Amino acid sequence: MIAGCLLRVLLISMSILSLVYVVWRIRNSKMQIEYALFWIILSVLMIVLSIFPQIVYWITIKMGMISAANVVYLFIIAVLLLKVFMMTIELSSLENKVRE
Repeated sequence: MIAGCLLRVLLISMSILSLVYVVWRIRNSKMQIEYALFWIILSVLMIVLSIFPQIVYWITIKMGMISAANVVYLFIIAVLLLKVFMMTIELSSLENKVRE
């Protein structure tokens, strides 16, 4: 029980730190808002899921999976694949502009 609470506090802390870091980078003009939006949304989502873990358990039941950890891994893999796909589109666009 204590380990679960510690893990939740750690997850909330790390999510808040990443959110603050991204906002700090935007404020110092080191990151554009359109690229930072992904990380802001991801940080907020992680904060919500760590405060309300019942959401993950509910999704686990609805998907018919046994372990909530599998749902979290599936979510993380899907988000990372989406990010890689978005970056590939951006890279292709930039390569076309360089060619022109």
